Amino acid sequence: MTPGTDRHTIDRHTTDRQAIDRRALVERHSPRLRPQDDAVASVGNGRFAAGVDITGTQSFCGPGWTETRLNTLAEWGWHTAPDRPEQPWASLLRTYATPRGGAEFMDLEGGTEDPGPLAGWFRENPHKVSLLRFHLVERADGPQGAPREITPGDITAVSQHLDLWTGLITSRFRFRGRDCTVLTAADPELDALALRIDAPGLELMLSFPGATGDWDRAAGWDDPAAHSTRVDDTGILRRLDDFSYRVEVHGGVPSAAGAHDVLLGSGTGDGAGRGSGPGPGDGAIDVVLEFSPTDAEDRPAGPGGPLPLHGDLVRERSARFWQQHWQQTGAIELDGGDDARAQEVERRVVLSRYIQRVHAAGTLPPAETGLLANSWRGKFHLEMHWWHAAHFALWGDADSLRRSLGFYSDALPVAQETARRQRCRGARWPKQIGPDLLESPSDIGPFLLWQQPHPIHLAELLRRADPAAGQDPRLQEVVEQSALCLVDLLRDDGDRLGLGGPLIGAQERHVAQRAHLQDPAFELAYAAWALLVADRWRHLRGARDAGELSRIARRIHSPLTAEGQLRTFRSGPAMDRSDHPSHLLAYGMVPPTGTIPTAAASRALDDVLAQWDWESTWGWDYPAMAMTAARLQRPDTAVDALLLPTVKNRMDAAGHFPQRAGLPAYLPANGGTLIAVALMAAGWGGGPPRPGLPPAWGARIEGIIPLPD
Repeated sequence: MTPGTDRHTIDRHTTDRQAIDRRALVERHSPRLRPQDDAVASVGNGRFAAGVDITGTQSFCGPGWTETRLNTLAEWGWHTAPDRPEQPWASLLRTYATPRGGAEFMDLEGGTEDPGPLAGWFRENPHKVSLLRFHLVERADGPQGAPREITPGDITAVSQHLDLWTGLITSRFRFRGRDCTVLTAADPELDALALRIDAPGLELMLSFPGATGDWDRAAGWDDPAAHSTRVDDTGILRRLDDFSYRVEVHGGVPSAAGAHDVLLGSGTGDGAGRGSGPGPGDGAIDVVLEFSPTDAEDRPAGPGGPLPLHGDLVRERSARFWQQHWQQTGAIELDGGDDARAQEVERRVVLSRYIQRVHAAGTLPPAETGLLANSWRGKFHLEMHWWHAAHFALWGDADSLRRSLGFYSDALPVAQETARRQRCRGARWPKQIGPDLLESPSDIGPFLLWQQPHPIHLAELLRRADPAAGQDPRLQEVVEQSALCLVDLLRDDGDRLGLGGPLIGAQERHVAQRAHLQDPAFELAYAAWALLVADRWRHLRGARDAGELSRIARRIHSPLTAEGQLRTFRSGPAMDRSDHPSHLLAYGMVPPTGTIPTAAASRALDDVLAQWDWESTWGWDYPAMAMTAARLQRPDTAVDALLLPTVKNRMDAAGHFPQRAGLPAYLPANGGTLIAVALMAAGWGGGPPRPGLPPAWGARIEGIIPLPD
């Protein structure tokens, strides 16, 4: 690819037939949920989100429930336990022999099942906290009686509609024979939630949980003395050790109902007081809950001063944002005739685009469960960031990718220190971290390598969507520093270059052999391609050493075995047919570069499809296989792989991919779906059109850009 010539490919695959009716496309996939769907709808803006049950609130969770999917989460909502060990984090570093000499890794010798108190503390801290539970209560003994939780058995005739076109959830049900309606929406910019509750006999309760270090929970209800809740005239102040935040109540009157419970009465509706808006005037509760950390800067002001929030305004802002989002970004419409696969692919695309924008468009890389639930205590995994974020640029939402790419610039000094400890130049990107940027102790994560080229890949995607990004000095530095470390991680094999050890491949097997593993096929291919891309960036800025990285890339070992096969390792352990079939990424996520013959890639794909342990896979493995099939121009295989009917590849009625107990959502599956379909529809630079879509589907494609070559 010649710098400056790739922009013309953006509209190359846009059809000149009738334009897509964006509203009709989105609305036909807007979820209409019933209790038996066992799915959680959510609203949010990428950095703040709330999931709701079938009532449009979080009534069916809390103390005594095992539900982990109903939370109110913000990317800034982190707690650290006060019992910090005396030994520093660095005392857990362990020295490994490398071709560069002794290098320090944040190892976990005993494994994650029994990390010990010191490593266990650093794995658990910091952890993300659910900010609030908002739920419906009744007063069983009259207006002055104690509030009572409602139960699923109290409501009938339940239906719920998540309108993707406006971002509004409308929940209808009957409570003791009376019709009830709840409207739930989030502001597109402010961390604010709007609730309108027309529910005779019911009131709105706010309950505040404490923190927990549990792997999959964000709300801790077991120790009410460990946190505080203070109510004043306009809101609630919360403190949890090192973390404090405020919930401002607009349009309602908060009153304490317990140590951590607050009842909300209806506003006066007279427009008086800070932030009050039009009152419901009919007995309904219509409130806006605005969240902010106590050290946050003042929120944006409107033309006449601070924005006066009320429910109608938030719902209007939500509708305006989502309509613009759907109209101004990419779209695909599929007409499969009798082929039901087409509508399912279209459904997965539309729902995934909503979920990714709600849960993964902030300034920090998201957790793998986004802002729906905790997983790995809310920490983010940088080897997953490509799956979370690459699609934004491909589908015309470059701003969302740009926001999260800023993380790498902010974290650069820490990554440079990690590289120094491992005897490398540049910046070494870790796997699992939180906002403190301390890598979690693990016997796997610190030895993974495939997150290292991700910032280069993501920067290139952003540049293709917005060529001005190539001139951003902060982004240039991230690309350069990532490449320098990648070069130094290469092992000199005479006239060729390899990788490792120590090392663990993306498949995350052979952990006990991590000190000596070498040359996983995917990582070899990815490293070589990423260095070629980083060299393009050198050429773009006129660097004197432009060309050097390309020469190094051409010396990297071929990913193939001596017998010409594409397997997990170029040489080393026999292929384990479980977990991720990561070797396929060498001819899927990585574009064809001439080092892997088409026939070898095709044999490898057929081998995986014929004999893999699907129970051990993860949700992004299916888009990965679809990408390989698309590169091979096998469209029916691509579709079948994308929709393979396994337990890890089921999209529920709300658009999430449950993986197992404790993992009710999995954003890499949603992001991977969008990346795979973009590749299937728009191909790659210099590649064929629609390489992964059956021609009979008559695809209409707008605003999707090809992947890099």
